[in-house]
Amino acid sequence: MQHQIVSREQWLEARTALLEKEKAFTKAQERMSAEKRALPWVKIEKDYVF
Repeated sequence: MQHQIVSREQWLEARTALLEKEKAFTKAQERMSAEKRALPWVKIEKDYVF
């Protein structure tokens, strides 16, 4: 993969845009985790030995 060589300003602009995407991804992941934790539970009737 050949990387593009850019100025510090161009790099900072691209990094800032990627950071916004990373933040949105993290927030979506946190929402999904909260939904998982909010799922109803199932009562376990069987005895288990570990």
